[in-house]
Amino acid sequence: METLASARAGVKRPPNLRESVYQMLRDRIQNGEIDLEEKLVDQEIASRLNISRMPVREALMQLKSEGALESTARGFVLRRFSARQMNEAFEVRRLVEPPAAVMACERADSAGLQDLLQWVEQAQQAHGADDNAAFLRHKAGFRSAWMAMVPNQTLVDTIERFYDHVHLARLLTVADGGMRGQTLEYMLRMYQAFAAGDAEGASASVLAQLDAMALRYNAAL
Repeated sequence: METLASARAGVKRPPNLRESVYQMLRDRIQNGEIDLEEKLVDQEIASRLNISRMPVREALMQLKSEGALESTARGFVLRRFSARQMNEAFEVRRLVEPPAAVMACERADSAGLQDLLQWVEQAQQAHGADDNAAFLRHKAGFRSAWMAMVPNQTLVDTIERFYDHVHLARLLTVADGGMRGQTLEYMLRMYQAFAAGDAEGASASVLAQLDAMALRYNAAL
């Protein structure tokens, strides 16, 4: 339990089991490791992790309440969104992500820039190897790296919620080599904007990538 003294001192307690399982599942969703047909069953996950069922159940229920999962007769699956819901999610992301990129750019330091560059380089390698799964992981790592620079946690939480909602669009677009290359270009432009302290350029790069993904998603439909 977090003590009053540690809270006042700003000491961050380690995650509990529910939080650890929740983050593990969210990472798998964002990295494209869970497809639309996979069923997430609390007992099976608990058995693999060698932990009790309850923290897994609580993590799955949290993901359901946030809109990332939906329940079935047996377990949970990725939530199916209609085209209208997906496009509304893109509209919200267009409103909130560019300002977040501006905040992150203004706070970027040398360590953060080096982290971004490493994710870009790894994504380049994955793209060259036509490795969709690895590309998604590195893209998610790049995103997490710049999002970690955003000082407004409420804004970050809002963005993450809608980021999970458009998982299907990521699966559709990353399988397209041309779109994957375009995404890589946006990542590189964003890194270059951060390195130059160009907040407007960082914002424009995020917006352009969102528009391209929305266009590709609707074309696939």
